[in-house]
Amino acid sequence: MTQRDLGCDFIDVPEVKARLWIAFDASALCVVHWSDAESSAEAALGAGFARPRELPAAWRQLLSGYLAGEPAALETLPIAPEGTAFQRTVWSALHRIPRGHVRTYAGIANDIGKPRATRAVGAASGRNPLAIVVPCHRVVEAGMQLGGYTGGLHLKRFLLELEGVRIVGDHVQPGQLDLL
Repeated sequence: MTQRDLGCDFIDVPEVKARLWIAFDASALCVVHWSDAESSAEAALGAGFARPRELPAAWRQLLSGYLAGEPAALETLPIAPEGTAFQRTVWSALHRIPRGHVRTYAGIANDIGKPRATRAVGAASGRNPLAIVVPCHRVVEAGMQLGGYTGGLHLKRFLLELEGVRIVGDHVQPGQLDLL
């Protein structure tokens, strides 16, 4: 990450004993990262991000509303993720997955015109710096299995169920999977 004047703030999510850390500059969100409920900014984000500052009220309202189950339009939040050109392409595709829907890694690979890049899509998704805002939790494995999530499978399940996705065991139920 390049040197910028970044502040950080957090939102506690007691339902899953987690804390959502947000690093931002004056114009955009730069990092949104899950941690355990007791973590410090430095432990969650690193020393370069640990400057406490209050998140702009409109951004906090959208993020808090989403986490409370409201149909918040997170796609309207200004974002500035840093990554490779390929990662940004994948993150852009993830950003377009509607609330309450899921896609497969293969579906995302097809969306970006690289149908053989399923594993690379998974790797780019795992490096997404903007959890929930760029909804990598909406990507599942072939066969509708939940798969992994950088924040932990319990958080992926929480977020998908919050959005109305029905999950039985570790499988998303039909009707919410957009294959192509």
